[in-house]
Amino acid sequence: MNKLTATLVSVILACSVKAQHAGYTAVKDTAVFKQQFATASQKISSLQSDFVQEKNLSMLSEKIVSKGKFWFKKDNKVRMEYNQPFQYLMILNKNDIYIKDGQKENKISTKSNKLFQQINQIMVDCVKGTAFSNKDFSVKVFQNNTGYLIEMSPINKTLKDMFKNINVTVDKKQFAVNSIEMLEISGDNTVITFVNKEINSSLPDALFTH
Repeated sequence: MNKLTATLVSVILACSVKAQHAGYTAVKDTAVFKQQFATASQKISSLQSDFVQEKNLSMLSEKIVSKGKFWFKKDNKVRMEYNQPFQYLMILNKNDIYIKDGQKENKISTKSNKLFQQINQIMVDCVKGTAFSNKDFSVKVFQNNTGYLIEMSPINKTLKDMFKNINVTVDKKQFAVNSIEMLEISGDNTVITFVNKEINSSLPDALFTH
C-alpha cells in the first residue's frame, strides 16, 4: 500500500459479541434500528467537531496520537484538518479528494480510482448514517445504555484485503458519530474519536474548496 493510500485509509474515515465489543449486546431487530438511524441522520445537514486519532502499530509499543478539526456538510463534503503533531489537510468534495501534506499537494478523482472511491464512501457512510446501503460491507449492530456500535465487515475483495472490521459508534439521542475504529488485517488499528460536536451549524462551502 503506497503512502498516500495508507494515509487516506488511516483518516477516514464499524458475528457474535467479541472482546472488543465488551459491554454491548446484539440488536435483534436491525430493521427498526436501520430506519431510526436513517431518519435521524437525514436531520443532520452539517457536523463539526474536534477529533483525536490514535494509531496503534503492531511493531510499536506506543500509540501515535494526532489531533485536529473535522467538518461535514451535505452532500458528501468532508474536511479533516490535522494540527497536532503535524499539519495535514484532507478535503473530500463529492468525487474529488484534495490532500496537502506540508508543501506537497495531491488532487485525486475517485471516479478514476476504485479504491479511493470505496474509502471515500466509507467516510461519508459513517457520518451520514448510510452504512447499511454500502454493498461493500455486511453490517451488524450492538447496543449499550448510551449508544450503538455498528460493525462493518468488508465483503469486497479489495477492502477485505485491508480491513478486518470497521466499527462505528453513535449516540442514542441524535445518532451522531462518536468514533470510528478501523481494524486492519496487518494487526494495526486506528481509532478516531469525535469530541465537542456541533450539529447543523452554518458551514460555508469555502471550507470544502482549496
